[in-house]
Amino acid sequence: MGRAAGRLEWWDVKSYLQAVWRSRRGRWGLVGAVVLLAWATHAVKGQLPEVETAVARTADLWLTIAASGSVEGVASDLSFNETGRLVELYVREGDTVREEQVLARIEPGLTLSAGGVPLDVIRAPFDGWVVAVHCYQGSVVQQGLPVLRLVQQGQRWVTAYLDSEDAAQVREGQRFTCRAGGYLSRAWPLAVVRVGHEAVPRDDVPGSAKQVRVRLQPQEAGLVLPPGTPVDIDGEVELAHQALVIPAAAVVRENGRSRVWRLRAGQVQPVEISTGANNFRQIAVLSGLAPGDTVVVEGKTSLTPGSLVRAKAWTEGGG
Repeated sequence: MGRAAGRLEWWDVKSYLQAVWRSRRGRWGLVGAVVLLAWATHAVKGQLPEVETAVARTADLWLTIAASGSVEGVASDLSFNETGRLVELYVREGDTVREEQVLARIEPGLTLSAGGVPLDVIRAPFDGWVVAVHCYQGSVVQQGLPVLRLVQQGQRWVTAYLDSEDAAQVREGQRFTCRAGGYLSRAWPLAVVRVGHEAVPRDDVPGSAKQVRVRLQPQEAGLVLPPGTPVDIDGEVELAHQALVIPAAAVVRENGRSRVWRLRAGQVQPVEISTGANNFRQIAVLSGLAPGDTVVVEGKTSLTPGSLVRAKAWTEGGG
């Protein structure tokens, strides 16, 4: 059967190219065409906007929390219930005392408590240490004026001050560590035992912004830091388990909606998504994307639907 009129077969193209190549002028023309095509391709490619992209992946989403706080303990300022001259001071700063031990006495008075106990002595309310002596023997002390300060033995906890956003993610039982005096110091393990329900000013920082108090309990014996020691607290809390995550910088928010630019076959298209938890670096995507989808992280401002782009991998913190 003969070849249909007007139909161009592969061997026709092949024969034509061989004829052109055998001709010197045709040979140089073909080379020039190839060079021109390569140059044009390069020129067009150079004009495409460059974007940085990342791939949506399934992972656990964690929030790193760093805060400051202090070691605390049960402490008590002790005073007399009447005015008199301090005639006996039985302890000094640093001494260990036992519960009900007599610590100081003023000149004998006639006042008795409701139970018939003389009010001219100070007794230790618990086992502990004398951490401050405010009066000296022979001085006149006023009723209610602190004479001694005691700290109870064996009672230590840490109070951390967290921003409200971080505190909202903290739960009882979560683990943290604390350090005193810098990053290289010993780390003591802690567990959250109570999260405050109100943001309040810090007692130790006048004029500070309001923060939430979180109480943490040491998880091993030997927290030797005395009450009042400032410490740094750090740890991680899980925000989402095996969530679909993308860089938070990829999300564009407009009019209460969230979208990303999805890249497929060199072209970008806007895709509306719904989002969940985020740790300010990564964000969980609840709908709109699938694992393996590529999204634009940097270079979004000049994009329009269907734009052709040159893509390179996004590196967090990189240019």
